[in-house]
Amino acid sequence: MKKHTPALCIALLFMVVTACTRVNDPTPGTKNIVLAPLNNPYETNVGIYNGADASNHVSPEEPLCAWTIGGLPITVRNLLKFDISKVPATGSIVSARLILYADTIPLNGDLVHANYGADNSIVIQQVAEPWSTPTVTWFNQPGAFPANQVTIPSTFQPFGNLDVDVKDMVSAMVSSGNNYGFKLSLRNEVIYTSRIFCSSYYPDTSRRPKLMITYK
Repeated sequence: MKKHTPALCIALLFMVVTACTRVNDPTPGTKNIVLAPLNNPYETNVGIYNGADASNHVSPEEPLCAWTIGGLPITVRNLLKFDISKVPATGSIVSARLILYADTIPLNGDLVHANYGADNSIVIQQVAEPWSTPTVTWFNQPGAFPANQVTIPSTFQPFGNLDVDVKDMVSAMVSSGNNYGFKLSLRNEVIYTSRIFCSSYYPDTSRRPKLMITYK
């Protein structure tokens, strides 16, 4: 059997390593960040129940809903911010995707289906001003920019994860230096409507919200 010289073996090894690197880096010059914090301190529900604040800062769910409890109305929205400080201000966003997982054992709505209602479309917007998790309520919740907002169509499916293109909003956050996160709400907050997702406080940590960014 023919033996390879050490120099030849090293050369072959270099070729293999180089080939593997090329396979795992299909887009040279770009960097990827996956943000999926556990118990995210910059995530909270803001809600109103029969005229009183019903915000929950550590809810296991993001219950975007308009419902009733004991016959009295409740409406809930969600604020969600990720730390994108690793993306340089001069960076160019190639893609940014917000991943949300439907809660298959919902604690809100009809307690059976995550998605419910004739029109359960939702809106994801860029928050326009600072807010603080411990002190934010329904009554002092921050406003949001209508520009670059994303509307998710209504669905009759009882459950369904989302993979949302938020490139324009993240680009604006990076270029302006003002990252106040996302605001999520039903497009029409009509009673007995819901889209319920897992939050970063959800027991199954693999289903917490994720922001996936590619930049160069």
